[in-house]
Amino acid sequence: MYVYRYRSSNLLSQKGLLYDEWYFASKEELNDPIDMQSKFEFSGDWTRILTSLWENDHEAKIAAAYLTKIGPVSYEQLIIDFHAHKEKIIERVFSNRHFSLMELSKLENSLEHLLALLNLYAPGSGYSISLSRTNSDMLMWSHYAASHTGFCLTYRPINGCLNQCPIRKKDSLAVATNHLSSVSAAFEIEDINYKDQLHPIDAFSLLPVIYTGYSFDSESSRLEYHKKVREQLLTKNKCWQYEQECRLMLRQPTKWISGCSAYNSLQRLFYYDFSQVTGIIFGARMSSQDKEAIRNIISHKMLDKYKNILGGKTYVFDFLYQQAEICPSSRSVKIVDLDLYLMGSILKPGSAQYADRLDRWRRGEGMAIENGNFSYDPIL
Repeated sequence: MYVYRYRSSNLLSQKGLLYDEWYFASKEELNDPIDMQSKFEFSGDWTRILTSLWENDHEAKIAAAYLTKIGPVSYEQLIIDFHAHKEKIIERVFSNRHFSLMELSKLENSLEHLLALLNLYAPGSGYSISLSRTNSDMLMWSHYAASHTGFCLTYRPINGCLNQCPIRKKDSLAVATNHLSSVSAAFEIEDINYKDQLHPIDAFSLLPVIYTGYSFDSESSRLEYHKKVREQLLTKNKCWQYEQECRLMLRQPTKWISGCSAYNSLQRLFYYDFSQVTGIIFGARMSSQDKEAIRNIISHKMLDKYKNILGGKTYVFDFLYQQAEICPSSRSVKIVDLDLYLMGSILKPGSAQYADRLDRWRRGEGMAIENGNFSYDPIL
């Protein structure tokens, strides 16, 4: 039902809470160096692609034989080691014969053309926001909430998604001059899979069909291919399984279409719909000063929560404060329920209606407002 986001209690996290900020991180900014890394491998014959690219068939066949022999090699590793491979290909082409500087220059240009093609069609990874399906894991509190001194936000998904703030949502991002990439108002929550090895995907599938002849037999095979690529970006090693992670994903621009394959940091800053934040959990070691600061932020936001309701459908959920405690006997994290904020009132534990409203909160129940009409129909 709920998903969670662990945060430290520093000023940056408090600012993010105050302004409903999401930051989509690149794979280079993640703490796992192989996270969001797909596995595309070249393991077939290079002859067709090089004879299609190069004018000199003899040189193309020598280079193709070399590249075929070093396979299987990952797309990423081939680019990293390309200049070393380039020198070896030049040695093989000109072994045991004299050659002119013009011949050398032409071969070097052909190889640089190949490298440019590889860079242009290199697989992207995209950007992500990490969430969790658990709010009570000891390691999660230790690693992502500053050793239990931070807090954890509780989000209530709607139709499996978390939405952008309707007032500050981004419909598109500028990629290049006169080129915009559309962005959805709702981000799907996607679960991470855990396995230590990835089955390689044919790297030739990334290159233009005019050079490779690679094509899909049917629409279903094309969809299966893209599903497999997506699954690789959502796979981490088993050692991370305790995180029970799920993610929001932001697609990367396609370089061969736009000439650019990255968004800058400001473009990756989004604003979420605070109405889907339905609770906050204080860490077991969180200071009273930090708790007070967080409560002040939440109180301010709860007052403004219903002032800017736009046309269309809006959902209203109760908001629950909770406290994480360390149980000495079980050596585990225990979550204790505290105040429950309703629309215009606050219920304390033990007060009238508290137990009933808490049960409703646990079931994810809420109220829908549309064109001035109120509905308590089930919310998915």
